[in-house]
Amino acid sequence: MEEGVTIEQIIKRAIEDKLTLEIDYAKNSYEKSSRVISDVSISSEYGVGYISAYCHMREEERTFKISRIVDARIVSNSNRRTVKPQFNYEFDASKSIFNLYGEEY
Repeated sequence: MEEGVTIEQIIKRAIEDKLTLEIDYAKNSYEKSSRVISDVSISSEYGVGYISAYCHMREEERTFKISRIVDARIVSNSNRRTVKPQFNYEFDASKSIFNLYGEEY
């Protein structure tokens, strides 16, 4: 991390410029792990102070608590995910709909 630049400032730049970050993250168990994340955005899923991003290690969208990010570095966007997975489903009104218990609607 550059001297005089906060983690929050690096995250803000990554969000604004759509940059990829490598972060050192302190987990609940006080273990530290390095993650490459992209598609960073502010998350309100758990309250204030969280970001949501695509984690290249887990290959899925994850939420990170900003206060647990120990270090952050901007890295090459070559690891950036180009297409977000989408759920494509077309509703077919001619088919029956069943609830969790198998009862037809």
